[in-house]
Amino acid sequence: MRTTIILIVIWFGFPGLGLAQKETFDTLGWTPLADVTATNAAPNYVSAPESVPARRILPEDIVQDSIQLVRFPTNSFAVRWTYTEAGAKKMLAFNEAHEGQKVRIAVGNFETPPHEFMFRPMPPTFTNYAQWKEGWLKHRTDKFFGVSEDNAKKIAAGLKSK
Repeated sequence: MRTTIILIVIWFGFPGLGLAQKETFDTLGWTPLADVTATNAAPNYVSAPESVPARRILPEDIVQDSIQLVRFPTNSFAVRWTYTEAGAKKMLAFNEAHEGQKVRIAVGNFETPPHEFMFRPMPPTFTNYAQWKEGWLKHRTDKFFGVSEDNAKKIAAGLKSK
Protein backbone atom coordinates (compact mmCIF):
# COMPACT_ATOMS: atom_id res chain seq x y z
CA MET A 1 0.00 0.00 0.00
CA ARG A 2 2.79 2.42 0.92
CA THR A 3 4.59 1.71 -2.38
CA THR A 4 1.39 2.36 -4.32
CA ILE A 5 0.89 5.74 -2.62
CA ILE A 6 4.52 6.73 -3.32
CA LEU A 7 4.14 5.77 -6.98
CA ILE A 8 0.85 7.72 -7.27
CA VAL A 9 2.47 10.81 -5.66
CA ILE A 10 5.44 10.56 -8.02
CA TRP A 11 3.13 9.95 -11.01
CA PHE A 12 0.87 12.96 -10.34
CA GLY A 13 3.39 15.14 -8.49
CA PHE A 14 5.82 15.39 -11.40
CA PRO A 15 3.75 15.76 -14.55
CA GLY A 16 5.74 15.63 -17.76
CA LEU A 17 8.87 14.44 -15.95
CA GLY A 18 9.76 11.97 -18.68
CA LEU A 19 8.76 14.21 -21.58
CA ALA A 20 11.17 16.39 -23.51
CA GLN A 21 10.70 20.04 -22.58
CA LYS A 22 11.12 23.13 -24.74
CA GLU A 23 11.91 25.26 -21.74
CA THR A 24 15.45 25.86 -20.47
CA PHE A 25 14.27 25.31 -16.90
CA ASP A 26 11.95 22.45 -15.92
CA THR A 27 9.75 23.37 -12.97
CA LEU A 28 8.80 19.73 -12.45
CA GLY A 29 5.26 20.92 -11.77
CA TRP A 30 6.06 22.02 -8.23
CA THR A 31 3.82 24.73 -6.85
CA PRO A 32 6.66 26.75 -5.23
CA LEU A 33 8.44 26.89 -8.59
CA ALA A 34 5.36 27.45 -10.73
CA ASP A 35 6.28 31.11 -11.35
CA VAL A 36 9.73 30.15 -12.71
CA THR A 37 9.59 29.88 -16.48
CA ALA A 38 12.07 29.69 -19.31
CA THR A 39 12.04 33.48 -19.66
CA ASN A 40 13.14 34.28 -16.12
CA ALA A 41 15.25 31.20 -15.35
CA ALA A 42 19.00 31.11 -15.65
CA PRO A 43 19.89 30.47 -19.30
CA ASN A 44 21.70 27.28 -20.20
CA TYR A 45 24.03 28.90 -22.73
CA VAL A 46 27.09 31.12 -22.71
CA SER A 47 26.47 34.51 -24.24
CA ALA A 48 28.80 35.72 -26.96
CA PRO A 49 30.93 38.76 -26.16
CA GLU A 50 29.60 42.11 -27.24
CA SER A 51 30.37 42.79 -30.88
CA VAL A 52 32.60 45.85 -31.07
CA PRO A 53 34.05 47.22 -34.33
CA ALA A 54 37.83 46.93 -34.53
CA ARG A 55 40.19 49.29 -36.34
CA ARG A 56 42.93 47.05 -37.68
CA ILE A 57 46.28 48.70 -38.24
CA LEU A 58 48.21 46.73 -40.84
CA PRO A 59 51.91 46.97 -41.79
CA GLU A 60 51.00 48.34 -45.23
CA ASP A 61 49.26 51.29 -43.49
CA ILE A 62 52.53 52.34 -41.80
CA VAL A 63 55.73 54.04 -42.99
CA GLN A 64 58.06 51.22 -41.91
CA ASP A 65 61.08 53.30 -40.89
CA SER A 66 58.90 55.52 -38.65
CA ILE A 67 58.18 52.90 -35.95
CA GLN A 68 59.74 53.88 -32.60
CA LEU A 69 59.68 52.28 -29.14
CA VAL A 70 60.18 54.76 -26.30
CA ARG A 71 60.84 53.67 -22.71
CA PHE A 72 59.81 55.88 -19.79
CA PRO A 73 61.34 55.94 -16.28
CA THR A 74 58.04 54.52 -14.93
CA ASN A 75 58.83 51.28 -16.82
CA SER A 76 56.06 51.93 -19.31
CA PHE A 77 56.46 52.28 -23.04
CA ALA A 78 55.13 54.21 -26.00
CA VAL A 79 55.08 53.03 -29.60
CA ARG A 80 54.97 55.78 -32.24
CA TRP A 81 54.55 55.58 -35.99
CA THR A 82 53.54 57.53 -39.09
CA TYR A 83 50.74 56.41 -41.40
CA THR A 84 51.07 56.23 -45.16
CA GLU A 85 48.57 58.43 -47.02
CA ALA A 86 46.32 55.43 -47.68
CA GLY A 87 46.63 54.27 -44.06
CA ALA A 88 45.79 57.76 -42.81
CA LYS A 89 42.66 57.93 -44.96
CA LYS A 90 41.61 54.47 -43.77
CA MET A 91 42.09 55.49 -40.12
CA LEU A 92 40.12 58.72 -40.57
CA ALA A 93 37.29 56.91 -42.36
CA PHE A 94 37.00 54.40 -39.50
CA ASN A 95 37.08 57.11 -36.83
CA GLU A 96 34.47 59.22 -38.64
CA ALA A 97 32.17 56.23 -39.11
CA HIS A 98 32.41 55.20 -35.44
CA GLU A 99 32.45 58.56 -33.64
CA GLY A 100 30.89 58.19 -30.18
CA GLN A 101 30.78 54.37 -30.37
CA LYS A 102 32.75 51.73 -28.50
CA VAL A 103 35.64 50.48 -30.64
CA ARG A 104 38.79 48.36 -30.37
CA ILE A 105 42.16 48.88 -31.99
CA ALA A 106 43.97 45.77 -33.22
CA VAL A 107 47.63 45.61 -34.23
CA GLY A 108 48.99 42.16 -34.93
CA ASN A 109 48.40 40.07 -31.77
CA PHE A 110 47.61 43.14 -29.65
CA GLU A 111 44.05 44.35 -29.16
CA THR A 112 42.76 47.11 -26.88
CA PRO A 113 39.69 46.64 -24.72
CA PRO A 114 36.54 48.36 -26.01
CA HIS A 115 36.61 52.11 -25.44
CA GLU A 116 34.49 55.01 -26.61
CA PHE A 117 35.99 57.01 -29.46
CA MET A 118 35.31 60.73 -29.09
CA PHE A 119 36.90 63.73 -30.79
CA ARG A 120 37.86 66.35 -28.20
CA PRO A 121 38.90 69.84 -29.31
CA MET A 122 42.08 71.17 -27.68
CA PRO A 123 42.14 74.97 -27.83
CA PRO A 124 44.22 76.95 -28.74
CA THR A 125 45.83 74.34 -31.04
CA PHE A 126 42.56 73.30 -32.70
CA THR A 127 38.92 74.00 -31.91
CA ASN A 128 37.06 71.77 -34.36
CA TYR A 129 37.44 68.48 -36.20
CA ALA A 130 38.09 69.99 -39.65
CA GLN A 131 40.95 72.07 -38.25
CA TRP A 132 42.46 69.03 -36.48
CA LYS A 133 42.05 66.82 -39.57
CA GLU A 134 43.82 69.32 -41.82
CA GLY A 135 46.80 69.52 -39.47
CA TRP A 136 46.92 65.79 -38.80
CA LEU A 137 46.95 64.88 -42.50
CA LYS A 138 50.23 66.82 -42.79
CA HIS A 139 51.93 64.73 -40.09
CA ARG A 140 49.81 61.49 -39.89
CA THR A 141 51.36 60.24 -36.63
CA ASP A 142 49.81 58.03 -33.99
CA LYS A 143 50.94 56.22 -30.85
CA PHE A 144 50.13 53.85 -28.02
CA PHE A 145 51.20 55.43 -24.76
CA GLY A 146 51.77 53.86 -21.34
CA VAL A 147 51.77 50.20 -22.40
CA SER A 148 53.80 47.36 -20.88
CA GLU A 149 57.01 46.14 -22.48
CA ASP A 150 55.32 42.94 -23.71
CA ASN A 151 52.45 44.89 -25.30
CA ALA A 152 54.89 47.40 -26.83
CA LYS A 153 56.78 44.52 -28.46
CA LYS A 154 53.52 43.00 -29.73
CA ILE A 155 52.47 46.35 -31.22
CA ALA A 156 55.85 46.96 -32.87
CA ALA A 157 55.86 43.41 -34.29
CA GLY A 158 52.31 43.92 -35.64
CA LEU A 159 53.31 47.19 -37.31
CA LYS A 160 56.40 45.81 -39.03
CA SER A 161 56.04 44.05 -42.36
CA LYS A 162 57.51 40.59 -42.65
